[in-house]
Amino acid sequence: LLQIFTITQVMTLPRSITVPAAIILAAASVACMVLTSLSTSTESSSPNLDNRRQLKLMPQKEIIRYGLDPKTIKLRGTRPGDEGYWWKDINYRQRGLCGGEKCFFISTIDPLRGYLVGDSNFHGVPRFAEAVEAYTYAAKLESEYDIRHFYADPPYEMNTPPLFMRNLGGPYVKHFGTPKGLIIQPSRTAPEGSIIIRCYNDRVLYGRLLYILQSMSVESKQNLLGELESVIQVVEAQPVLINDFQLVIDTNGRTYHLDLNRVKRGEASQKDARNFEGCLEGAVKYVGDSINGTVSVS
Repeated sequence: LLQIFTITQVMTLPRSITVPAAIILAAASVACMVLTSLSTSTESSSPNLDNRRQLKLMPQKEIIRYGLDPKTIKLRGTRPGDEGYWWKDINYRQRGLCGGEKCFFISTIDPLRGYLVGDSNFHGVPRFAEAVEAYTYAAKLESEYDIRHFYADPPYEMNTPPLFMRNLGGPYVKHFGTPKGLIIQPSRTAPEGSIIIRCYNDRVLYGRLLYILQSMSVESKQNLLGELESVIQVVEAQPVLINDFQLVIDTNGRTYHLDLNRVKRGEASQKDARNFEGCLEGAVKYVGDSINGTVSVS
């Protein structure tokens, strides 16, 4: 998923995310998954050559913000006949929260929830079986390894509602085109202010960790240390997670697996395996050094 999400204050979510937020996120392919964003101080409209390097290190498009605070969004409530009609529930005015294949929309009835929406025949390839497989795999990981993810309920497929297409604007119009059918993945909303980390460049990884660590208490950093060590163990047991590895980290030091559609590729490519080698171990050391005061996060 996603370059993901966009808000202003961190939401506290429960440990389990099938119980928990695009993004979503997927996970966005958040997968989700994730999600394009808003930031009050880190966005730049047209970066020049001098600051592109710094922009690359900061999670500009992978910081989870929604353009509004889910805790303060005006809830319109349910109208008679709206039950089950997700396209009447979503916020069409939110920031563009799209990944490569899906977009995340926040619910206006319950902003702690939302919907990952994607074309059921993306580039002419049916995607529903893949979505079901990702949901099933997420539930397996949660049950066996106590991981967090953003899928709330099983996905479903339907014809594209005309109202949905009429209400789309901005980047969503280009993203969706004219799909005949959609896949809907009910999801939890990713915590505001979280970031997505990947394993393809150490400088980018540490730049993003530096960003999130500035918002963390010592207790949250210690929690993150333990969570990262746990993620290493999960990936050792489930090496398919190395494929395009993506992990969401919130400001309380909690981690969430993102965009689990990626495991459809099976065994990790040599490139993904090479990039992942030592990645999380380096992240553990970096967080530990920040706790010990040997890395400045100011």
